[in-house]
Amino acid sequence: MQKPSFSAQYPRRFLALLLPIALLTPGLRADEGASGFWSFRPVKNPPLPRVRDETWPRSPIDSFVLARLESEGLAPVEPAKKRTWLRRVTFDLTGLPPTPSDVAAFLDDASPHAYDKVVHRLLASPHYGERWTRYWLDVARYAEEQHIPNQNKYVPLNDAYKYRDWVLRALNSDLPYDQFILHQVAGDLLKELGRDGWDAVGFLALGPVYETDGGEEDDRLRVRYDTIDDKMDAVSRGFLGLTVACARCHDHKFDPVTIEDYYSLAGVFFNTSYVTHKWTDLPKLVKEYESAEERVKSAEYRLLQARDEGRSSEEIGRIKAELAKRKKELPEKPAFYAVHSLTDGGSEDIPVAIRGNPVRPGKVVPRQFLRVLANSAKSEATSKRFTSGSGRLELAQAIADPRNPLTARVMVNRIWQHLFGQGLVRTPGNFGALGEEPTHPELLDWLAHRFVEGGWSIKRLHREVALSATYRLSSRFNNRAFEIDGDNKLLWRMSPRRLDVEAWRDGLLAVSDEIDLRLGGPSVESVLTSPQRTLYAPVRRDPRFPNDKFLRLFDFPNPWLSNSQRTVTTVPPQQLFMMNSKFMIDRARALAKRLGNRDTENDEERITKAFALLFGRQPSKQEVDLGIDFLRSTVLDEEPTKLSRWEQYAQVLLSSNEFLYLR
Repeated sequence: MQKPSFSAQYPRRFLALLLPIALLTPGLRADEGASGFWSFRPVKNPPLPRVRDETWPRSPIDSFVLARLESEGLAPVEPAKKRTWLRRVTFDLTGLPPTPSDVAAFLDDASPHAYDKVVHRLLASPHYGERWTRYWLDVARYAEEQHIPNQNKYVPLNDAYKYRDWVLRALNSDLPYDQFILHQVAGDLLKELGRDGWDAVGFLALGPVYETDGGEEDDRLRVRYDTIDDKMDAVSRGFLGLTVACARCHDHKFDPVTIEDYYSLAGVFFNTSYVTHKWTDLPKLVKEYESAEERVKSAEYRLLQARDEGRSSEEIGRIKAELAKRKKELPEKPAFYAVHSLTDGGSEDIPVAIRGNPVRPGKVVPRQFLRVLANSAKSEATSKRFTSGSGRLELAQAIADPRNPLTARVMVNRIWQHLFGQGLVRTPGNFGALGEEPTHPELLDWLAHRFVEGGWSIKRLHREVALSATYRLSSRFNNRAFEIDGDNKLLWRMSPRRLDVEAWRDGLLAVSDEIDLRLGGPSVESVLTSPQRTLYAPVRRDPRFPNDKFLRLFDFPNPWLSNSQRTVTTVPPQQLFMMNSKFMIDRARALAKRLGNRDTENDEERITKAFALLFGRQPSKQEVDLGIDFLRSTVLDEEPTKLSRWEQYAQVLLSSNEFLYLR
């Protein structure tokens, strides 16, 4: 499959839709910076706004939120119950449900630091990194295979998981975000990182590679530029929230990015190439193995020579004994570490491709950063030309420059998005003219400024948001607030959110007591049968595998593209999966077994235990009565292929909306 070349001409229907937007967004020029569009202005540290209700804010975050609510005549709803907040924050930070003992400990803790202790514990958990690694892998369009079009097959990338595990280590160790960027764009060039640097560049190396079905040089050049375009898109949308790839054929229609800007950055990736890097960290063992191997080869050669020369059987016997001794002394061959990575292959500036066609070159442009961001940041890292090798390290430094107006804003918005369901900017991959403006611009800047001033610590930012009164709000509905702000952009309550497929599946395995919580390592064979967390499911670009069908059914992202936000669908096949799939039936049987049997516990005790495991609460009397009525309504079917009444009840609870949603 060849990726189609871009055309400078929009379809007429698309133009008709965009024309009104274009008329409303004039004047975004590449020479603008601080005076231009909101996202290109320098990040400010705004003062806290004054609010009428000074008792509600627990954090500066809350002052910004409350000021917006009060300006519209609204007030926040009441706080969530402790059980509700604990379930929310535990799933949000680790992707797993709280255990009954977690709930009991939190409810019993009446100290003023009870919430702080929970957040501290969750951020210190190794499962924190697993949860937030998957979010980043969406952005990184992570997959474990490449498509080979001219052979019509997909080739596995058996060492791709090492990039996934690098992200896991980086997030658990709270690697500063500016370093997180440097390592992923140019880690192989930072010699002090050693093996970790090569692992980190999987961000670029694991993207799609486009190949031509033919052998013409022009075709090879075109698809090479298609592969470069993928890297451009992942870097610009992932770190900067800009659709720079739209300037491949012409100046960006809406944002201040020119075609020259595009090829200034494309030149960086033109000078890089893929490599499967192999080495061992144990050079002494390698040397010892090679010396022992040489002694074996020497003995083999002398034995062959002795036989050819007709020497005595006694001498040949001595050589054979020596050979056997040498083979016995041969140590185990050291394992070589392999990783899919990049390497620099030149320092060439490239020409603009006229109308996106590299076979029609225009003027050569120097490798350098986007001019609109250089004008805003006014720093050496963002304004200088790239001259060292491919320029990848200089590009990474420009992206991670603290004066870059986009980098911190984009990342704090991603964190907010995953904690609240929507970002302060509701188009997390597009901070340009076609994206939405922030609902709370001062709060966004305050968070971005604090993020940088706090050493780019992602965990510190998580702690600040999770302990705010805004995050602690209940999801209670309010008619008047809904009439004014139906989309909850003003954050008058916590919007209910459906668990993504990873947290839902992991939660099912956790409550049924089947989950395997070991960290890292190669991907499992099947997400439908493995007890390991969904993070370790194989991610393929070939859509034909059962793993992918299950994941896609519950809105797993397309790994061909960088994904900033998942689509959330509610379709009948999802409910049919819960009702009929072997996966759900197996979970129901395991949960029923965990709840005990009628010989040791009565039905009411087992129902109470089930509610504590799944929902973190006690059942109401009505829920207990309904459960008992169901369990006793008919004679149990003893056929081994059928679910018992208790297993049916367990399946209903596992399929419930209360388990599937955070509130």
